[in-house]
Amino acid sequence: MNEHELFTEEALHVMREVDENPDLNQRLLSQKLNISLGKANYLLKELAKKGLIKFVNFSHNSDKTKKLKYILTKKGMNDKITLTYHFLKTKEREYKRLKNVYEGYVAEMNRNENSRADRRGL
Repeated sequence: MNEHELFTEEALHVMREVDENPDLNQRLLSQKLNISLGKANYLLKELAKKGLIKFVNFSHNSDKTKKLKYILTKKGMNDKITLTYHFLKTKEREYKRLKNVYEGYVAEMNRNENSRADRRGL
């Protein structure tokens, strides 16, 4: 996963969940984001490699399954803010584009209605 691919909407959602939910585990993350457990694992590991989150083992018994806590790092918090800004800018551009398309449809519909009315002599 390269730097550009990591900055996806999914990565932003993962960072937000890690930041907002201290009891988060991979299964819960996969359910909340509607992604596979394997993908949740992959995204968490990639974000950790980039230093955006860290794993903390809080299991005191080495015989038991590891209990991990996911924590957003300072770098992760900064990147989450930057990603949120870029995400909002992208959505704003998409909204403006769709608004223009919609307004074009409405104008075309009004022209067609006026044309039909003219032909009927109304």
